[in-house]
Amino acid sequence: DILFLDRETDFFADLIFQVRKFINGKFNELQSKETAALLRGLLLADRGEIDYETKTQFINTGVIHVLAVSGLHVGFIVLIFFFIFGRFNIILRSVLTIAGLLIFMLITGVPPSVFRATIMAVVIIIGFATNRSTNLFNSLAIAAIVLLLINPNDIFLPGFQLSFSAVLAIGAIYPMIGKGIKKLQIQNKILKYIILFMGVSFSAQLGTLPFTLIYFGKISVIALFTNLLVIPAIGVIIGIAIFTLIIGLISPFVAAYYSMANELITSLLFKLIAFTGDLDFSHIVLRGYSFLDALIFYLFLILMVYYLPKFRSGFAAVIIILLSVTNIYLISSLDDKELLAENKLSILMIDVGQGDSFLVKFPNNKTALIDAGNVTFNFDNGERIIMPLLEYLGINKIDYGIVSHIDSDHYGGFISLILNNKIKEIYKPGIDTSSAKDVKFENFLNQYKIPVSYYNMQALQPGNAKVYILNNNNYFSGKNISSNERSGIIKIVYGKNSIIFTGDAGKKTEKVYTSVYKEFLDSDVLKVGHHGSKSSTSMDFLDYVSPEISLISAGIKNSYGHPASDILYRIEKSGSEILRTDEEGAVILQSDGFSFKKINWKSL
Repeated sequence: DILFLDRETDFFADLIFQVRKFINGKFNELQSKETAALLRGLLLADRGEIDYETKTQFINTGVIHVLAVSGLHVGFIVLIFFFIFGRFNIILRSVLTIAGLLIFMLITGVPPSVFRATIMAVVIIIGFATNRSTNLFNSLAIAAIVLLLINPNDIFLPGFQLSFSAVLAIGAIYPMIGKGIKKLQIQNKILKYIILFMGVSFSAQLGTLPFTLIYFGKISVIALFTNLLVIPAIGVIIGIAIFTLIIGLISPFVAAYYSMANELITSLLFKLIAFTGDLDFSHIVLRGYSFLDALIFYLFLILMVYYLPKFRSGFAAVIIILLSVTNIYLISSLDDKELLAENKLSILMIDVGQGDSFLVKFPNNKTALIDAGNVTFNFDNGERIIMPLLEYLGINKIDYGIVSHIDSDHYGGFISLILNNKIKEIYKPGIDTSSAKDVKFENFLNQYKIPVSYYNMQALQPGNAKVYILNNNNYFSGKNISSNERSGIIKIVYGKNSIIFTGDAGKKTEKVYTSVYKEFLDSDVLKVGHHGSKSSTSMDFLDYVSPEISLISAGIKNSYGHPASDILYRIEKSGSEILRTDEEGAVILQSDGFSFKKINWKSL
């Protein structure tokens, strides 16, 4: 007998999906593309459509936190629901508000920041409804315990660290600031509330400062002032958006007027962020801040807040001076921690998962990017990994964008890099008119007026280094071959050192290159072809290259089985040291023209 099992539909999950779909559809129907993208970020925790430049400006002005749905947004939601249910008694109002909060949490997809804030809000609302005081730190501890019981790895997420450190700092530091403000006896209520608000903002910024430096490499100078304008504006935008959605169910005509108001406020907000974010003095770039530096800073903060007031004045003064000098020294020395050294050839194998991307910094500070990783519906290596890396390194634009071949895990990230004006020119294999991807990419390059040079035995000379772009066009022209076999080979020479990149070139292509270039292939470092696949790195090719170091870029536990055990054995047997992104993450090699050495960037 055959038993047919109907797949049970998850009604609840489908309902949430339909609600999100409805909200998303209304935003697209009533708002401009930019406003709809912002509202999706604020109410659906979907920031995918907010472009990189806008996010950067939000970082520069110190208001990036408003784009991550967290305690701020949950607080606004609580206020809105308390207003909507204002006619009910306190118990019913609290129950309905908690129900609304839980629905909001589910609609956002339950990101850790929203879950944490919702738990805290529920505890506080229950205390308020039952006329019992609640302790902020107890609420925060409950939220942290529940989150970490569900997923212990959340503790390593930047969002978890930033949100908890912000709330902890507000709870610990703001009361001291509040007492100081009360002593000033400010009569003007508006001025008093502005200063109190700035005290909250300052507390949060102080608490998150180490993590801000670690993850963004910059601190905003104008954050106290921009938050004064941006946070109230975000509250108004969220409120109008919710009323628009509710009224839209009854009268789409009236809802359109609400959406027009939101359009105006959002437009003014973006103009403010763009203006302030582009100011030269809006932020300070400080790179190289470590977790050890953060630990020293937090020790300093804890002593300042809890213990120093109890010490005798003389001892307290000594402690303050010592810790202040230590922190000033650590922050002032950050720019000395160079990830890619000056006057040397640096090769950075970027960890882009199952793909390739290599950043090259030449001794004269020119840069090349050989491949840019993948782009999928859910993740763009160009936007999410390479652009933040370039910003962290202080690289405004790549001089040479080199595409080994037209496979999405090699050229995909270049799309967002070009859209954000990060690439000066592109080098790539000749057009393969039989490839729809290649034709689309060519049209894209033409549309954005990116200068393109096709592989044709070029020899670039950035300073006293040389870049040889080898090609196999004469041997494969007119033949039906895969995109992998169209991979060009890039050889970089600096002094007595050289490194060779092979893209996804297979054994057929390797055979052509060995027959043509022979001893010229000899290099100190080999970028192993096709992520260590069996289809590449033939014994003959490996003998010609004879590398001391072999680089393999592959995703952790990828479904392709890369790198293949046979290839690893072959390379090890040749005496070459293997460095892999799936084992080590990013890898940095540095050459002074005489020898390559691996840089332990994690200790910088």
